[in-house]
Amino acid sequence: MKLRTLLIYGSVLISSSMLISRAAEVPDYIENHDTLYNNLTVEKRDTVVELRARSRSGEYLESAVDLADPLRLVVPYTRSLFAAAFFEPNPKSVLMIGLGGAGFHRVFTYAFPGARLQSVELDPKVWELCQEKLAFKPTVLTPVAVMDGRLFVKRNRERWDWLILDAFRGGFVPPHLKSQEFYRECAARLSDRGVFVTNLHQDTELFAADLRTIQSVFPHVLLFQTHGRGNVIVCALKSADSDLMRGPDITALEKSNPKLASKLDLDALAAELLPFPVELAGKARILTDDFSPVEFLDALKTNNTKNR
Repeated sequence: MKLRTLLIYGSVLISSSMLISRAAEVPDYIENHDTLYNNLTVEKRDTVVELRARSRSGEYLESAVDLADPLRLVVPYTRSLFAAAFFEPNPKSVLMIGLGGAGFHRVFTYAFPGARLQSVELDPKVWELCQEKLAFKPTVLTPVAVMDGRLFVKRNRERWDWLILDAFRGGFVPPHLKSQEFYRECAARLSDRGVFVTNLHQDTELFAADLRTIQSVFPHVLLFQTHGRGNVIVCALKSADSDLMRGPDITALEKSNPKLASKLDLDALAAELLPFPVELAGKARILTDDFSPVEFLDALKTNNTKNR
């Protein structure tokens, strides 16, 4: 009998044949942790440590770090988050909602050594595991606040050049982090040429609603589709300057930041630029604090993409 079972590990689609191959590998260890916010699994194979979250619909890869090569971006969509550099190439301050295993952080601090990267993580256990199992060592330039991301944005009065939302809990983002009101709060905390970045999955009705909601707040919205995965990274620009819509200037970024260019294939990243689905987003309803059925919409497969 041919196996057809599919599991979605965050950004990674794993087929039954891949599962059989993985099952043959003996992990160094597996740990399970139940918290107030998550059901977490930490698994180590050779030098790679993975942090996963379990939910009713399956198990999702939240983050992964190669302890032998921390600057290798193990999870593919993490690379796509750096598309923000095409629009604001010299960030001095970045806010990231959702810590995971801090895989993004290693490359960011290498490429932007003088910049400040503030992280916000809701779950204290994630913060603990990130340090103990995934070897993240925070510094004065990479502080972590353990609290709700929206509450942090409300209370903090700083301006951020990039504001990254990657706060998945077992495959979905909490509804209060997906409303028009929250996106307005984020826009208010961005610098004049700031970029709001968020990680979306494109195969459900939630994708269209997300796009329309973000577009109702930001004058320019650009999409980067992680090659071979189900992730679409949104770069929403606060500035209405039309020059920012000319497309990625790869040569300029390579010259201004050779460290970043040495760790990322900028040509491949620029090639991920996706046409904005105007018709799809136009049919969706804007998500608000009063109407944000995130889990319901996330369960409805869209007709515009193939079921995975």
